Amino acid sequence: MVASASIKMDELLTNWLGSDAVYESVVRVIENLKAESSNNTNANNNNVPFSTVGDALTTVDGRPPLSPKLVMKQQQQQIKKRPEIPPFFRQRAQHGDNPQNPPPAPPKRRTNSSFADDQTWDGIYMANREGGGVSGGSGGDDISKITAHEYDTIATDGAASAATPGQPAQQPQQQQPCIAIRARELFQELGVFPSALDSVEGLPPNLSAILHQYERNESTYHKERDDMRLVPMERFERITKELCNFPTFFHKPLYDRILLLWERHITSQKLKLPPLPMVTFGMFHYFWDTEMAPYDKDERFFRLIKQPTQEYITRDDFFPYIKELLSDHPGLEFLSDHAEFQDKYAVTVITRIFYSVNLCHSGRITVRQVRKSDLLSVFQQVDEEEDINKVTKYFSYEHFYVLYCRFWELDDDRDYKITRENLLKYGEHSLSHMIVDRIFDAAPRPFESVDENGNVVRPSRDYLTYEDFIFFMLSEEDKANEYSARYWFSCVDVDGDDKLNNMEMRSFYAVQLHRMQCMGHEVVPFEDMLCQMMDMIKPANSDYLVVEDFLQDHCSQVAGALFDALFNLNKYVMFEQRDPFLERQKREDEFDTDWDRFACIDYNRLAMEEEQREEEAMEVDWVTMDEEEEDADEYNALGLSGSSEAPF
Repeated sequence: MVASASIKMDELLTNWLGSDAVYESVVRVIENLKAESSNNTNANNNNVPFSTVGDALTTVDGRPPLSPKLVMKQQQQQIKKRPEIPPFFRQRAQHGDNPQNPPPAPPKRRTNSSFADDQTWDGIYMANREGGGVSGGSGGDDISKITAHEYDTIATDGAASAATPGQPAQQPQQQQPCIAIRARELFQELGVFPSALDSVEGLPPNLSAILHQYERNESTYHKERDDMRLVPMERFERITKELCNFPTFFHKPLYDRILLLWERHITSQKLKLPPLPMVTFGMFHYFWDTEMAPYDKDERFFRLIKQPTQEYITRDDFFPYIKELLSDHPGLEFLSDHAEFQDKYAVTVITRIFYSVNLCHSGRITVRQVRKSDLLSVFQQVDEEEDINKVTKYFSYEHFYVLYCRFWELDDDRDYKITRENLLKYGEHSLSHMIVDRIFDAAPRPFESVDENGNVVRPSRDYLTYEDFIFFMLSEEDKANEYSARYWFSCVDVDGDDKLNNMEMRSFYAVQLHRMQCMGHEVVPFEDMLCQMMDMIKPANSDYLVVEDFLQDHCSQVAGALFDALFNLNKYVMFEQRDPFLERQKREDEFDTDWDRFACIDYNRLAMEEEQREEEAMEVDWVTMDEEEEDADEYNALGLSGSSEAPF
């Protein structure tokens, strides 16, 4: 009873020291004392948030090469040793210094992905809204006849342009060309007419004959001369970025999709025309009418990635786009000589996308899941950012390096399969054998396969593949998100009733108690641990926990503490012995998530180990060279050398 009371007092003291009000009071007192000792002029100076600024590849043993930017940093810092753990810094508050008024949480879903301007081909929507007389927007309307409504009118600030009484009139509205005009200008700049095809290299030999058939048989989208203007694939980047608002490296898959849809169109319409190997202005007009104009940004992205006959995105649908990213992005150029690691990088990126977007872990991403995610914005970010490691969502090469090296360290037999015995070694044997068994038996797996008959084949539960390990490691190192909470809840929910009761938690914690006793840690009774966790989580029902209890706003930083208490002894001991000031500093550092922080620290550790191995290998080479020179000298002294120096 005395031990329980002392533990409770320690918890109350820790919570008191960790409160924002106490922290601000202590900092204020220290600053006032410093001010009084230096000068007695102003003892009530405002506190200024401090900041700490710190110091900001060849394949060895089957590991992928390090990022070249890190190699450059190491060369520039030969005098000053690089720290293993980067320093944290406290960001300046943007919403005042009141700890009771934190900044608002970011929205959990993005519901508005519409466009500010008219997205129909010839601006017919805007024309009808303004009372115009244009009656049709698709088919064979002559673009040159679009006069009064060839420019869509949109307000510069997104609001109505009418002046409000008592206020000055707004600035005149800027004019945005409609899609038809913008597309025609780009095709005139980038494309060529069939008569000038002799100047373009690498064209099919029968292209001229195919184009003559289109000129003789006027199709709906090839009535005018401009409709036959062709744009080669290598010139399609600007159309992809400026007109379609897709990332630049989407231009090849987009080009192939336009050709595929046009071929299906002429087949379904029973047109006596052969498919074209190049995109014409008329084909792009058809693509815009069917795949772009009726949809918003998210659904355009979804329809481009998925197969035309499916209503969901699978893993294989992403591979063409990641392949183009690898060949196009300057931050991944150093991987061009490592094809095997290019494949592993692509698998890592795609698996991370499914981990964050496909919450039901069905292996199929729907349009609703795309709308709720930030997938499109992250693709746009990686297209515009030259440093691939700054895109921490999905694409960071440093994150891939950490994931793959951790997998490689555990896979001792190099069969790309992690067994139960391998996984028990993770994190210096921090996981209990009970949770490892549950990971293999009940943890969500990312992908399913289909046999020859079309039946879904469940992945084997005897081992973890690299994709399964990515799911596990992302969930283990960052428990403060929805994906991780659902992953671990499915593991500890033994009876599968979507409720975590006391009996289930007690069975997991019994293993932890035994490990505490064996390792000499202070034993925390189950009742005390459960009381502490319930006070932090505040579940809707005190008899059991549901996954929604872990997703509450106030649980974002403490939800993982219960899971650590049940099966990760090392992290639970660190939680019990945590420093309130370090915890506060960690919450205000530069990292957005616990995974970003862990990946940065672990990448620096791996980089230092790689540097040490290279230094040791260099020392071995020097020793070997010295021994060879000594042997050569003895060989020459005996006169056994193949060539001897002339005596004169």
